Amino acid sequence: MKGGRMEKKRILIVDDEKSMRHLVAEVLGTQDYEITMANDGVEAIKQIDKEFYDLIITDYMMPQMDGLELTCRIKARYPFMPILVVTGRAPVQDLLKNGATACIMKPFDIFELRCLVKTILNRGIQGIDEKNP
Repeated sequence: MKGGRMEKKRILIVDDEKSMRHLVAEVLGTQDYEITMANDGVEAIKQIDKEFYDLIITDYMMPQMDGLELTCRIKARYPFMPILVVTGRAPVQDLLKNGATACIMKPFDIFELRCLVKTILNRGIQGIDEKNP
């Protein structure tokens, strides 16, 4: 807490599609989170090494480094950092086995995304599959 106020939770959104990054940022920005964005996994790793984040939200399908590889790299360095993977089609069980906290399938409902993010941040939950809780 700074000056009697709680600090905002910090979220890093990683997606190679600018429109998706901005959509997720807009949806979550209304919830009083501090949002940062990265274009890909390589940029995300650089940002994570410089700054602390309470949650990483990443797309699965990205060039250079997909969401599974990004999840593995983050967990190797920061094992307790929660990661939410947004995907249209991905090996959900592999993602969860390799450290993803949760997966949400595209197209997702904005309310579901907000609720899932809030749950992860408030409860520190581990290993949730949004479609199969």
